[in-house]
This record gives sequence, structure tokens and C-alpha cells, in this order.
Amino acid sequence: MTKKNRKPPSGKHTADAPAVDAFTQSALASDLTWLPDMTAVGKPPLTAEAYAEAYLADPGEWYWSTLLLHDPSAIVLKRVLAIIEQAQLPGHEKTLGQLGSGPLEDMMSEELLDRLQHWLPFTPAMRHALGQVRMSSEPPALQQRLNAMFLR
Repeated sequence: MTKKNRKPPSGKHTADAPAVDAFTQSALASDLTWLPDMTAVGKPPLTAEAYAEAYLADPGEWYWSTLLLHDPSAIVLKRVLAIIEQAQLPGHEKTLGQLGSGPLEDMMSEELLDRLQHWLPFTPAMRHALGQVRMSSEPPALQQRLNAMFLR
């Protein structure tokens, strides 16, 4: 069997089939499995837009949906990104600050920055949220990488 005839290992992508990153704007719009299960709390399901609008209007009421205690970090990150995507400054500074100093700070890592590459250049809302992350305790290489991303 020649290289040309071999199938790529499953889970890998080729030039013919690019990998789909679950953390892009289009992926968030097409896969809504990250939305909180409202039926579990006796409420009707929400659309992505309604969820983000509700969170932006009252982050104190919705903070539970971005705690890493209840859901995996991938789900929480998708929620955070959907909220940030709809946020506007200066009206949503409090919410963006809460997301930055909460879940984004808790998830700060090379993996998070890899996922955020798809969001470059950062919007003012994303910059504000990431600006609330306390980076002083992070490794210098991670600090430098985030700073470089801010410059793009």
C-alpha cells in the first residue's frame, strides 16, 4: 500500500477535510449543545441569542451557567464566547469583568489561547474581558503570548 492510498487516522484532518474547531463563531451558531439546560430548572429552552441577552442584562442571575463546577470547561468557554460576542462597551463592562475574572481566569492556559486564535483580532468586548484576567501568577511565556495576541 502506498502513502497515497492509505487512509488518514480517524480524528485527523487532511487538506481535503479541514478540521472543524468547535470554538469559532460559526461553530457556536451551528452547535447549540452548550446552551444551559433550562428544562432542568423548570423553564423553557433558550435560543443562543436569548441566553446571551439574558446574561448580559443580569449577570448576577446567570453567573451559575459559567461556573466551572457544574459543566466541563469546553461548554463553559462556548457560553462565555457567545456572551462576549454579543456584548457591547461601555454597557456591559460589569458582565465582561465578571467573565474575565471568573471563568476566563480559571481557564487561562495555552489551550485557551489556542482556542482564542480564531477570535483574532479581538473585539473591544473580548479585550475588556481578557484584560480582567490576573496574569501576574501565570508563566511569563503565557503572559507574553496573550500580550502578543492583544497587538494583533
